[in-house]
Amino acid sequence: MTLADKPNIVLIYIDDLGYGDLGCYDCTDIPTPHIDRLAEQGVRFTASYITNPPCCPSRCTLMMGQYGQRFGKYGMSRGLPIPEDRPTLAKFMGQNGYVTGQIGKWDIGSKVQGPLQVGFDAVAQTPPKKKGSKYFCTNQDGKIQWLTDYDGDNIVTFIERHKAEPFFLYWSPEAVHSKNDEAPPRLTVRANAKGKRSKLAGAIVSVDDQIGKLTKALSKHGLNNNTLVIFSSDNGANIGEEGSSAPYRGGKGNGTQQEGWVRVPTIFSMPGVIPQGKDFHKQIANFDFYSTIASAAGLPIPKHCDGVNLIPYLTGKNKKEPHEYLFWLNNEPGDAERRHLIAVRWKQWRLYKKYAKDPWQLFNLETDPKEEKNVAQKHPQIVERLSAKHAAWAKTLAPLGKIPKLTKSHDRIGTGHGWTYAKQ
Repeated sequence: MTLADKPNIVLIYIDDLGYGDLGCYDCTDIPTPHIDRLAEQGVRFTASYITNPPCCPSRCTLMMGQYGQRFGKYGMSRGLPIPEDRPTLAKFMGQNGYVTGQIGKWDIGSKVQGPLQVGFDAVAQTPPKKKGSKYFCTNQDGKIQWLTDYDGDNIVTFIERHKAEPFFLYWSPEAVHSKNDEAPPRLTVRANAKGKRSKLAGAIVSVDDQIGKLTKALSKHGLNNNTLVIFSSDNGANIGEEGSSAPYRGGKGNGTQQEGWVRVPTIFSMPGVIPQGKDFHKQIANFDFYSTIASAAGLPIPKHCDGVNLIPYLTGKNKKEPHEYLFWLNNEPGDAERRHLIAVRWKQWRLYKKYAKDPWQLFNLETDPKEEKNVAQKHPQIVERLSAKHAAWAKTLAPLGKIPKLTKSHDRIGTGHGWTYAKQ
């Protein structure tokens, strides 16, 4: 595969988007036609997992392509450095002929590990915020604009600028992170959601609009069939914002031991390479994205990765499980109590407990998706099997990492318009 033949990659990582909050995941009160079309043109995953929630560890796992616990990240631990002895996804792609761009929220690594420091060539600056606002900004023309809409304009700019060379674009909007109470009527009126959920719906509608801008820009330049688009979320629905994890229970802020916190909507689209209109029911994790992206670009998967190339599974060439088991171990000392989670997934079974001292609970997600009937006593052999697998996995992990005390920060590029480049 020559450099000219390499596919473009667009990785989209929404903040707190619930499994049940998109039309293509059976949501009825929030219209998401552009995301739904992405699913129609690709594969919808029904068992896509975040193995190290919430936002910061989820993003670190994504960018490193491995369990965060491999480098000592067992919970939020914001400010813990990501390792420098193995390449981030951005650095790996940049070393292999890609121009790499980042837009939106970062929240990865230590204060001195901003996007430009870990492999991105171009980073969109954070626009000045409207006074007293979180989600309204001032654009280049001095006009007030909804921040997610501004991100979408930057997506188009990046594609226009780099359409003639292979590119890797990572967009992670601040939407639909709380609070969404600023969502304007022009967005909320387009959904049928009621009460507080109508504000969340407005934010999701705006995300969908940006997917429309993305697909239009790719189509304009004939890049649709040569671009792998990955769409996912950093963790499950924010219950406080009335997000939906349906048909599962739990989510961010309430019920973080339940399935709804870790199972997220995920879509892959690349016409001609990935099947269209297909559902994939076997379990995957966000660290598979790194391995799949590398393989799609014709590159060997780095040895540090825990993920697999998903494309052969999606095309039917590989009929096995991408991961027979997935594991969770969120028990950072001092982390918010609600976030503690020890768990294993295998086939239809989910084994979990909150603290190490707690008894295991076992649920059959096929017959009991809301995890209301603990069947651990009825299936002691399954509890024994899965707990032993978890213990063996835990022995392969790094010790809890230490967060350095740093005053200098590159985490944010700064406030302004346009782009900052690593190579001037």
